Amino acid sequence: MAYIFVHLLPELAVGGRDLTELDIAQFTPTPITEAGLFLTAMVGLVAFFVLDVRTEEGLASTRRSYRIHMLSFASISAIYAYTLPSTITTGWDYAILFTVVIGAHLLLADRALARAHPDQFAHETRWVGIAAVAIGFSASYLFPPANDYMLAIGTAFLGGVLLLTTFREELPSASRARVPWFLLGVSVMTVLLLIALALSEHS
Repeated sequence: MAYIFVHLLPELAVGGRDLTELDIAQFTPTPITEAGLFLTAMVGLVAFFVLDVRTEEGLASTRRSYRIHMLSFASISAIYAYTLPSTITTGWDYAILFTVVIGAHLLLADRALARAHPDQFAHETRWVGIAAVAIGFSASYLFPPANDYMLAIGTAFLGGVLLLTTFREELPSASRARVPWFLLGVSVMTVLLLIALALSEHS
């Protein structure tokens, strides 16, 4: 949660302003063009929410439901791995924090898949996840993004998915919440992110 509010959303705001500075077209900056990355994040959130609703409503068979969940999990894992090398160029301090945050997110998704599809998970899903990370990491070197804004578009889409997962999976229900531990976790991650941002400004 701290990653979303301290880094991701401010980064999307900066990327939205960068859109108006590109020389690929002549246009007057508007709120719509500057909101481009936020709209991309919304598309990511809505797309994966619709997939979840479809599987929960029973509109797909159990096997098809598993395939949809596995495909979304593999896609997110691959794109995270694809963006990691570019993240490292911003500084090792932030890259480490990024890895911790995304790793925690993937562990939660991993656990959710194991609960929903225990039989398939043990024999197939974990290997698909490993392969997706390897493919994404390799693709980042074989086919690097054309420019920073193209990378920002992918990050924005993933940000929407991360928003959905955070508020659905990572926030405990009111009956199960442990407020002191929740506040401690948010506070520690927020401080670490602020330190990383401060260090990157002086590097």
